[in-house]
Amino acid sequence: MIQQPLVSDLVHDSKIETVLDGNVAQHTYYSSGQSARERIVRRKETWVRDGSTAFLGQGAYGTVFRERCDQRLRAVKAIKKCVVVGEELDYARELEAIIKFSHPKYSHCFVRSYGWFESADSVFITMEYLRHGDLQKRLTQPLPEGQARQIIAQVLEGLQHMHNNGFVHRELKPGNIMIVTPGPEWFVKITDFGISKRRQECATTLHTLQRGAFGFAAPEALGLGSDDSRASYTFAVDMWSLGAVTYKILTSVAPFQSLVDLFRYATGILDFPLSELYTHNITKTAQDLVLTLMSPQPNRRPSASAASGHLWFTSDIGDLPRHELEL
Repeated sequence: MIQQPLVSDLVHDSKIETVLDGNVAQHTYYSSGQSARERIVRRKETWVRDGSTAFLGQGAYGTVFRERCDQRLRAVKAIKKCVVVGEELDYARELEAIIKFSHPKYSHCFVRSYGWFESADSVFITMEYLRHGDLQKRLTQPLPEGQARQIIAQVLEGLQHMHNNGFVHRELKPGNIMIVTPGPEWFVKITDFGISKRRQECATTLHTLQRGAFGFAAPEALGLGSDDSRASYTFAVDMWSLGAVTYKILTSVAPFQSLVDLFRYATGILDFPLSELYTHNITKTAQDLVLTLMSPQPNRRPSASAASGHLWFTSDIGDLPRHELEL
């Protein structure tokens, strides 16, 4: 029997009363009426998985589908409560983060959720549907540095909100950055809080590849680097990932092509791979930001607030030098 995790009052109140029948979900909503005789108004909605094109993507623990109700569309993430016999997922953590950052004051930074429901073996999280998909699909070629800065500045603002509220994302990557409006004037939002958790709860760390996609995960998140750097997850894992995403947007390749190279860099054997940044004529200031964010030592990475004041975000890119960064 799957044990139900404890959820906060906010999460509990966002649960949608639902009857499931295969790929059809019938929801019941309640609102206030206009008279004593009709104090409560009940409204039903029927959502159906959107045919053969419904599948949108899949992660370590969840699958995302598109659903339709009349002319409205939404995305729904289905999370199995138990992926391995005897190993249950604490999905309450994802729900807490999603509901928290679905507040209107955060709507410009995060994909909004409309609530959640469940079956005996799965949890379903409803979200706004963004037809342009995620950033990963747009990075077959490098983006101009000015456009890269637009995207990173918006993601950094989202991380500031998360960290100020005590949350660590821990799986920041292009596939978790959704596009509202594509370039040249980018508008993006952060999604997928599947491994978000309160910082004070991170003393015990699971060093597995499932806990962050290789290529964007910090060395300490993969059990690499010094013993001190592996001690626990902190906000610094998100700052590393932000640096790796910046590198990817600017060059269309990940900074490290193998775990061996990442390990050698994390332990001081290998220098940071700046050659791709040189090849694409990236400004010295952008190189400095990437190097700072991707320091092997977590305590040397800037906070989200400090990074937002970096010269790359506050200067005219055309005025910045492009010669090689002196190491």
